[in-house]
Amino acid sequence: MKAHVSTPPAVSRQQLHAMTGVYAVLLLLGLETTLGGAILPQAAQTLNGIELFGWLGTFQMLAAACMTPVTARLGDIWRRKWLVFASVVLLIVAGTIAAAATSMEVLLASRIINGIAIGMMAGAAFAVPVDVFSDPSQRVRWQSLSGVMFAVSSSMGPILGALLIELFGWRFALLAVPVACLPVLCVLLSMPDMQPRQASKQRFDLPGAVYLSLFIGSSLFGLQSLGKSQSAAGYLLVAVLSLYLFWGQQRRAEQPILALEILQNLQVKLIALSTLVSGAVLSVLLFYSPLLLTTLTGMSFRDAGLAMLPMLIGMPTGSVINGFLFRKLSRPRMLFCVGAVTLFCGMAILVFIPYGLPISGLMAGYALCGLGLGFINQNQSVFIQIVTPRQFAGAATGLVSTVRSYGGALGSAALSLALLTAGLHQGLIIGLLISLGCALLVIPITVRIFLDESA
Repeated sequence: MKAHVSTPPAVSRQQLHAMTGVYAVLLLLGLETTLGGAILPQAAQTLNGIELFGWLGTFQMLAAACMTPVTARLGDIWRRKWLVFASVVLLIVAGTIAAAATSMEVLLASRIINGIAIGMMAGAAFAVPVDVFSDPSQRVRWQSLSGVMFAVSSSMGPILGALLIELFGWRFALLAVPVACLPVLCVLLSMPDMQPRQASKQRFDLPGAVYLSLFIGSSLFGLQSLGKSQSAAGYLLVAVLSLYLFWGQQRRAEQPILALEILQNLQVKLIALSTLVSGAVLSVLLFYSPLLLTTLTGMSFRDAGLAMLPMLIGMPTGSVINGFLFRKLSRPRMLFCVGAVTLFCGMAILVFIPYGLPISGLMAGYALCGLGLGFINQNQSVFIQIVTPRQFAGAATGLVSTVRSYGGALGSAALSLALLTAGLHQGLIIGLLISLGCALLVIPITVRIFLDESA
């Protein structure tokens, strides 16, 4: 198939305003993602809860994974603009609670609210380009710019977090995101709603949402309880039962929360599997890198933030390169494979961090990981929108976001289990090896993915 058009259609003022709102949310999301990773280790130490640090990431990603498919479906029923607006309001609430936390339990609760907000953003904001642009080649060009927006803010996160901690303390630093939310809310108020009205009456699959959330939560708690308590078997049994109930509900529901038509497509299954695995790598690199570098190399949080910059710059660079080549190549699926190989090469370098990896090697490893993820993340979203019917665009985009969040939560849970059983130092090393294995697994999956309109 041809993945490009000869003359891209002109962009209207409404389309430009709609994408401005999306970019504002992505700027906020990038800042929140990396700023928290730089600040939360200090907060956990102050609150005497460093042994529970892994739960911060797990709870956040658990809530995000549960909320993403719910919001994606609600976006198809209602209006995505106001769901995005609500997610930003929740982000303000979460940041304020975290800044005022007097115990680790309160900090953990704030991360649950934070995860709900992030899940709502992922489920609604990432589907807006499908409403705005019907042409995939035009959409991928604008989504490339989305990567740049994300990188501009995410590259500031680690350094800004370290500076704010040194100058004002971690509590004030956690208020940076709520303050940044205020102008974003103003932008969203003027954002046009370009979502087409549904011809038929839409219904929300509440039982399906409950069963899916129960499966996500119980499976993660079961993983994190392995080898520590007898409750692991109970959690995993609940996970299996809830998955069985969820699948049966999706077959019976008139308008299921995840359309089975999507899941019957082999290409969708492969894209979802690649998203699950790469999501685990992404969560470890973004959320745990500050703790990893300060623990295994003795770096300060500021130096750790600087060391991560090549990855944060590499992600939008890979996204932009991918967007440019996507329109030029007759077989753009090869870009997926290039991203997978690049990610693996980067992780293969980073596993030598505990053995005295020089700063040049460290930055090269992060740069390659960023480039690879830039290719991979964009293609996962664009490919699944291409191989699914337009009426399922919201559900398909939500599926990618849900699986990525769930993969991140699985990676976080596995690393948290390693930290609790092997200790901080050895647990982080195990986390690096898990990430390397996941990066390797992405390669054979992407090789099997084909862009065939008849699929």
